[in-house]
Amino acid sequence: ISVFAAPTYAQPQTYAPPQTYYAPQTSSTYVPPSTADQLRAQTQALLARVQQLQAQLATGGSAPAGSTGAAYDSSSCPLIGRSLKRGASGDDVTRLQQFLARDPSVYPEGLASGFYGALTEAAVKRWQVKYNIVSSGSPDTTGYGVVGPRTAAAIALLCTTGSYGGVPGPGAPAPVGGFIQVTPITGNAPLSVAIQATVNTVNSCGGATYVLDYGDGTQPAQIAVPTGNCTQLVQALAHQYRYGGTYLVTLSAGAHRTSATVQVYGAGPPPLPPPPPPPPPSSPDSVSASPTSGSSPLAVKFTGTINGSASCNGGAYLLDFGDNSNTEVPFPADACRAFAFEVNHTYASGGNFIARLYRDSKTPSVSQVSISVTGPTPSTTWAILSVTPAVGGNPLAVSVQTEYPACAAYSVDWGDGTIPASVTAQSGCTGSSSSATVDHTYSGAGDYTISLRDGNGTVKATSGIVII
Repeated sequence: ISVFAAPTYAQPQTYAPPQTYYAPQTSSTYVPPSTADQLRAQTQALLARVQQLQAQLATGGSAPAGSTGAAYDSSSCPLIGRSLKRGASGDDVTRLQQFLARDPSVYPEGLASGFYGALTEAAVKRWQVKYNIVSSGSPDTTGYGVVGPRTAAAIALLCTTGSYGGVPGPGAPAPVGGFIQVTPITGNAPLSVAIQATVNTVNSCGGATYVLDYGDGTQPAQIAVPTGNCTQLVQALAHQYRYGGTYLVTLSAGAHRTSATVQVYGAGPPPLPPPPPPPPPSSPDSVSASPTSGSSPLAVKFTGTINGSASCNGGAYLLDFGDNSNTEVPFPADACRAFAFEVNHTYASGGNFIARLYRDSKTPSVSQVSISVTGPTPSTTWAILSVTPAVGGNPLAVSVQTEYPACAAYSVDWGDGTIPASVTAQSGCTGSSSSATVDHTYSGAGDYTISLRDGNGTVKATSGIVII
């Protein structure tokens, strides 16, 4: 068995080429004995290149032209110094298996058993095919599945430079290259052009995706070169430029970029529609009154703002005057802005009222204002004559004086969720009306509406109270 010396990676040293070599079993086809000298020369040249690259990288020098320039850890190289084939075992077999396992497409099993079996032989064959070492034959005829001098030299070169035979090593980007031909390059809009893209002019086997950008903002085209396709690929595309202008057609992949200019005569693209105006600043919904006090009958003008959020959906607000009457305040759809409103209302009888503005429902109110009206109330009507005090701190004990038809049943709803004060219907009453004073203590701050209801629960009069 002949043995050759493998290069050492720890320190630069003078490489001694092997004195004897294998029988010519490492070419892609069977090599007759008459060409053995050519095979030995080729292998020696590969090993010499490995030694040269090692020395230059170790001393900080520049790599020769054609290398990737990427830094690779040479300690991960298997350092093979003998022929390895099926049935072999040892540490060098383990290192070979670890090296092959770095590429799952080559050695998906990834076993590092130290024994060169069927799985390792199959992985070596896949590696030899990928890097164009040998792709057919048998271990005895072409070296297919055997790590001989040429395969070992290629492994050492890949470890040192990161690529071999135009195919990058694991983790290294594949080399790319290409060019385009555009016909015609001038004309009137709309201009139809034919583009012929030639990619993978470097004959890389690593696969890549090229992007063809037409330069007019339309969707670029993609040209995929599959892994294992080691020849250039030509693809024809068509594109139409609808408007006048100068366009740069660009073919790119990785750091590679090439382009051509197309001149189209005619009107340019229509201007883009103006951007929508910014939404108006929001303003709070509000209501105010003038005057807020006076003698009955008291005419009050209510003014304020609705749709402060600038909604575009349209709708209506509800303005409750606090005396058992209310009105809707609408705003149109698609207006998307706030609106000012004005509403007039007359309070016919005396009392303390809270006018509230609601959005869509009466829970909760968005704004409110207090109205105080002095003057008599009709003796035969339902009325809250007074609320004492009408404003105060928390908690607040209040007295409510009511008037209702004589002998009628009534209740006072305090508006805070507590049980109303109720009086059943009476008999033997005289006069047309009765009055009563009812007391209650509010335990929480807020704005409350006190309601006087008849025996059927119908609200007859209201008055507001504010707990601070």
